[in-house]
Amino acid sequence: MSKEIIPTATLLRLPDSVKIGSLVITEGVFFEVETGNTYLLSVTATGRKPFSKKINVKDSVITVMVTLKEQVNNLSNVTVVSKKPLIKQEDDKTIVDAAALTISSTNAYEVLEKTPGAVVDQDGNVYLSSTTPATIFINGREMKLSSADLASLLKSLPANSVSKIEILANPSAKYDASSSGGILNIVLKKGVKLGTSGSVNMAYFQGVYATQTLGFNINKSAGKLNSYMSYQFTNRNNFEELFSFRSIARDSSLVGQRSYTTYPSATNYLGLGFDYALSKKWNVSYDVRTTFTSNKSKAYNSIDISNEFNNNVLARNASDISNKNRSFFMGNTVSLKYKIDSLGSEWSNNIEYTYFNYNNDQLYSNYLFQPARPTIAGDGENTNRKNIFVFQTDLTYKLPKKFTLETGGKITISNSRNNAQYFLDTGNNVLIPDPFQTNRFRYKETIGAAYLQVAKTFLGFTLKPGLRLETTDLSGRQLIPGDTTFTIKRTDLFPYVFLKHKLFKIFGNPLIGNAIYRRTIRRPYYESLNPFPKYIDQYLFETGNPALRPQFTTNYEFNVTFNDFPVFAFGINQTKDIFSNVTYQDEVTKIAYRTFDNLGKNKEFYFKAIGGIPPGGKYFFYFGAQYNYNEYRGFYQGQPLNYNRGSYTFFMYHELKASKTLTVNMQGFMRTKGLQNFYELDNFGGLFVSVNKAVLKRKANIILSVNDLLQTNRVSFAIDQPGVKATGKRINDTRRLGITLRYNFGIKPKEEKRASFDAPAETKD
Repeated sequence: MSKEIIPTATLLRLPDSVKIGSLVITEGVFFEVETGNTYLLSVTATGRKPFSKKINVKDSVITVMVTLKEQVNNLSNVTVVSKKPLIKQEDDKTIVDAAALTISSTNAYEVLEKTPGAVVDQDGNVYLSSTTPATIFINGREMKLSSADLASLLKSLPANSVSKIEILANPSAKYDASSSGGILNIVLKKGVKLGTSGSVNMAYFQGVYATQTLGFNINKSAGKLNSYMSYQFTNRNNFEELFSFRSIARDSSLVGQRSYTTYPSATNYLGLGFDYALSKKWNVSYDVRTTFTSNKSKAYNSIDISNEFNNNVLARNASDISNKNRSFFMGNTVSLKYKIDSLGSEWSNNIEYTYFNYNNDQLYSNYLFQPARPTIAGDGENTNRKNIFVFQTDLTYKLPKKFTLETGGKITISNSRNNAQYFLDTGNNVLIPDPFQTNRFRYKETIGAAYLQVAKTFLGFTLKPGLRLETTDLSGRQLIPGDTTFTIKRTDLFPYVFLKHKLFKIFGNPLIGNAIYRRTIRRPYYESLNPFPKYIDQYLFETGNPALRPQFTTNYEFNVTFNDFPVFAFGINQTKDIFSNVTYQDEVTKIAYRTFDNLGKNKEFYFKAIGGIPPGGKYFFYFGAQYNYNEYRGFYQGQPLNYNRGSYTFFMYHELKASKTLTVNMQGFMRTKGLQNFYELDNFGGLFVSVNKAVLKRKANIILSVNDLLQTNRVSFAIDQPGVKATGKRINDTRRLGITLRYNFGIKPKEEKRASFDAPAETKD
């Protein structure tokens, strides 16, 4: 570049022509901007004609090569770096960038816990706008696992494998109708197309117990082939402490229980895959994700039964329970995409096979101190295997006059087998079969679906009606201890309507209103139907209910976004044949059963508001609040149930760029007067703080973090319904101090390794 030529780059945001910045180009310049906007880049220099170009910024880095007229060689490159906002609204989908959440997390489950607007209970259920749990997807696929198994799987996924979280509180007809509580899709990272790149990481977190993790990921791009591999080993330990008191109306007795359980585990995670461009229009990809987890648990329970009025001890018992289980998960996906045109029309096809294998060995001893009786001991083995096949095809076609057609079909086939063999120790190492817990159960589920929806933009409105047809074929058979069979066969239609329109402008950006209507179904799943009584302690079992019926929900919502940021939402959910986790108890044996039952109907109102300072400067924050009000009408244990309750959820996020290499983040949430399966929850919440320091020319990061800083993520609960009255508290090892070390490496393709005045490429996860 000649010394006389000093070009200057200026960037303006359109359509209001707000100046973002003006920089002198030496060896290239960077502009950091917000996604979803259009910008005008202009470059001027003495003796040269001005250069200008409009740029539409999406979720990627844009590099613009600038050539001023009468200059043969390139003067420079200008790189416009799009800064991903933490939260972004795209029609009926909210996208949360996981980068800021992963730096203080050890696994994907903890990333979920910190996701704005999502509330995760201690059983692994995730709640969005509704008090009905959301359906969890990974890479757009439902896992078909129980909340406990899914929580275990997410805890085995490394935090930095998560790219983003997609929240669909009201999914369109393109998505499965079995999503009454919405869909939360965890999108895992795949390969990037910048030569060879990757990272290595190690972390240590200390609470009451410690967690250590070590792993790496590597991405390689070579012409038409892009591939990646990721591995993570995690050794973690946790505990749960439970206090509970249950009233037995029959004899005015009170069952008081204290249990302490530790959960050491070791997990190996491996993910790899590739995508290959067969031609300019055809692309094929394959991904496989595997986790192998070895878990143990050791629980000690002490139980006192006393008179509720004079506190006289009637019985005193204790138990030791140990579990040792091994689980293996493997998910395979083959995808074939055809790019029809440059407008965004495409045809995609997916075939997926998922395998899940779980084996658990259990030993238990029940000690009867008062009145004194011989110890009751037993053991058992429980195996659970799942095979899931998914075949899916989707077509998106851009038609003339701003019409968009979406159609497709899907078949999901799930086969599950459960075998439980339990024995009682009668003394002298003589074992006899335990007929109560021994069980063999077979289950098959086939869901077929077809959908059609059309989007049309006219007069400032965007209208997207859709219709989804789904067939349900469920069958289960218990072979041991008795031959029982059940089936559910039905065909249902699920309409969907989405309407969007610009309301008015504030500070040059429009407020956009969205109205949504849809109908959904929530089917009983394998674990909720399996009648196998799972032993928790001598006074508590978990069992399924083969008589469960599907529940149906109608949703209405109106929400407002500002600059692609959700700011307001109001909705109504009407549910009939609602089924929920309930607790029943035998007043004679004092044994309680956690199971599922259809209870009646529910009407829920919710309101959500979010505000804050938009990203782009040194300091960014948002604050949100949500209110839910529920009206239950039905029957609980044969008695009328009329239940009204409101609850609040508050959440926030702060980010401070103290310097170019130092960033401080703080996230938090609080839930007041919560409700979960008719249990009234006391106030609880959590505060999470992290400090991220970039070193070694920003190739490495040192991250210090504290989870649950104030140790407030503890849940007290109470239930006072017909037939059951209980109070209690659950405590977990949630407050943890941690350090994470991460090193990023990258080798650019040969054609990029050249001495020039080009601006260096920058990547964002």
